[in-house]
Amino acid sequence: MRLVSLLFLAAILAGCATAPQLPKIESSRGDRIGVLVEVGGNPAHTHVGTTVFNNFVKKYPYQWNLGVDVRRTIERSVKEAGFTVVDLRQEGFDYQKVTGLIQATGDQWQVAAGKKEIFRQLREQHKLKALIVVKDARVVATLECGGGPCTERYVDHSGLYTRSVFGYTSYRAVAAFPWEVYVLDPVADIAKAEPLRRSLGESSYFLRGFKSPADFENLTEAEFAPVRDGILSFTQEASNAVVRALNVK
Repeated sequence: MRLVSLLFLAAILAGCATAPQLPKIESSRGDRIGVLVEVGGNPAHTHVGTTVFNNFVKKYPYQWNLGVDVRRTIERSVKEAGFTVVDLRQEGFDYQKVTGLIQATGDQWQVAAGKKEIFRQLREQHKLKALIVVKDARVVATLECGGGPCTERYVDHSGLYTRSVFGYTSYRAVAAFPWEVYVLDPVADIAKAEPLRRSLGESSYFLRGFKSPADFENLTEAEFAPVRDGILSFTQEASNAVVRALNVK
């Protein structure tokens, strides 16, 4: 599975446009980091079978409160690094206001057109060093390469992703919420450059030893528990990587 993961990352990274080189980033204990999380609370099971006729997506009503725990996980990592957490939602910001805040223009990072006033508010009024933005969105769960062109398998909802081929089924937890990490001084979108691009590039987590459910199309809440744990493990690893990239001195 490690080889599959490495091939997956290599293919994804090869397909991404080369980002500008990052400026030297240094942060201090006490710096203010904005956090915005818009993640839904209910899981889904996305299955890809041998043929398209076997495929399905099923949403479950289980109250995971995933968004709450994702936010808490990120905030805990930020606080443990010595930063001050700023809840952007409480300050009046939502995803549409902050997404795409900083973009690559040629070989430089620049504040996006139409976002300069938002940037000014975040930097001057709220004194932010950086912001971490996480929102539900479609992600690539796996990349299948079998000798011909590779096939990207997309997932629209966080939860369980299963793939069945010739009687064998693999199980993965998928965190369907891409990350945006903007540093405001110096200006950069560090999620799009190394080392974070690699750390955040794979949103699925192989569930080693996952027990096959009693009813494949009707999972119990207890059977879903390892999936939730896998998503939060990914979130913990990702938030730790973000904190390291902010380079606290």
